[in-house]
Amino acid sequence: MGELREITTADIPAHVPPDLVFPFDFRRDFSTQGDVWALAEAMNDRPDIFWSPDLGGYWVATRAPIIEEVFRRHELFSSRSVMIPPMMSSGFGIVNTDDPPDHARFRSILANTMFSPRALAGVEEEARKVTREIIDGFAARGACDFAAEFARPMPVDVFMSMFGMGRDRRMAFVPWVEQFFRSSVPEERFQARDAILGLLDDWIDRQIADPSSATDGHIMPALLAARPDGRPATKQEMMALCFLLVNGALDTTTAQMTHQMRFIAGHPAHRDALIDDPALIPHAVEVMLRRFGMINTGRMVRDDVAFHGVQMKAGEMVLCSTAIAGLDNTTYPAARDVRFDKGDGRVKHWAFGSGIHICPGAYLARMELRILLEEALPRLKNLRLAEKDTGAAVSGITVALPELHIEWDPA
Repeated sequence: MGELREITTADIPAHVPPDLVFPFDFRRDFSTQGDVWALAEAMNDRPDIFWSPDLGGYWVATRAPIIEEVFRRHELFSSRSVMIPPMMSSGFGIVNTDDPPDHARFRSILANTMFSPRALAGVEEEARKVTREIIDGFAARGACDFAAEFARPMPVDVFMSMFGMGRDRRMAFVPWVEQFFRSSVPEERFQARDAILGLLDDWIDRQIADPSSATDGHIMPALLAARPDGRPATKQEMMALCFLLVNGALDTTTAQMTHQMRFIAGHPAHRDALIDDPALIPHAVEVMLRRFGMINTGRMVRDDVAFHGVQMKAGEMVLCSTAIAGLDNTTYPAARDVRFDKGDGRVKHWAFGSGIHICPGAYLARMELRILLEEALPRLKNLRLAEKDTGAAVSGITVALPELHIEWDPA
């Protein structure tokens, strides 16, 4: 995990105690062909908060309650920069990561008119239809790369249907979304970002020119009807919100799908329990969201502050990793265990963050994960991992599986 990397005093700010310094590059160290969860679990042996000199230097919280506190205490930790190291803005502010009071202007639109259970009531049928159609495409083969053939296209297809886009237009996003989230070459990511923005720009222009055409999905009507500060939303604000949705709703769901499907395919007893009793599936989704946390998001220290006995300076970054939170052995004494029996029916986790910036798309993500298991498990008989599956992960904002090779007995 990088313990042998050489650290010089030049790498350590003067206010950081030497006994709190440990090398940890979450982008490199979580990208492994070994057990990525063992690396997250090893953070139990680190201080509650430590300083990593990697990636320009940043703080790492290792205890779930502290991570939750960083999420919640927006007066201490700003969300205006969530990437480590900080990345230059695309020029389109992400309204859900704005700090108060700007944050509230669009949050109600996201929570109440785009992603509430009521707003998404009509989306489940489309999500189930898309899921069945994609599975139809590979079911007879008895094998697939689940990451490439299902987990990447399905969330894009469903999500763009919420914009009212037809199937052909939706699919135009898939290669660009994949390049944006998967490429390690900055120029390729910028190219993909610009292509996505161009597609969104064209679609928004069409809806503004003819609002009556925005009837098939519910996102564009909500944007056109939005009245932040009592006025219509500007096109810049619409673009900002749409780009936020692309950033937040696609790669995260894709990554979580691969982790959950890999676990199910590799654990026949858990697989069969869900086949025998599909009513367990919603709870199983929550259990796996806790166990396979895969979000690495940052918060920026607003002002100099002493936090849990650690002196932090304004502008420094704090890593909040849900992979680390979900395997905190002081919060979860049997953190590695995965049990689908309901117990008290509640699973505390931070897969969608916490506080005012909690993910507005949580209900949609849960729906898609549930539908995946409900539709795939009965059809992919004797589901299992293929011999060539490695479990190799890549890490950035998400810890993702770029490939997931699975097999089953074709009908």
